Amino acid sequence: MIKKIELTIKRENGETEIKDVTEKFAAMTTGIFNQIKKATKDAGKGNVEKATITHIKNNISKLRREYNNLHNEGGEGYIPEDVEYWTSNPSFKEWEETEILK
Repeated sequence: MIKKIELTIKRENGETEIKDVTEKFAAMTTGIFNQIKKATKDAGKGNVEKATITHIKNNISKLRREYNNLHNEGGEGYIPEDVEYWTSNPSFKEWEETEILK
């Protein structure tokens, strides 16, 4: 899940601006980033130097595998679908990872 997407833009007047574009983009790929860089430069609004993408990661997939191996012997048995079941587990962990596109 993406928490935040910020663009670092070097404006024509020499100032550097950091702009939060999270509301405008649900995701940021290299292709989208390259289009933004080109459009910003073509419009004379400066050069986009980088995109900083902050992701929220967690270990729910690992917990689900462990549950399945323990209770279903690795088969296709019942696995709780309720997210609260997993997030209330003492082993649940959540962290942020940052990705930078240039």
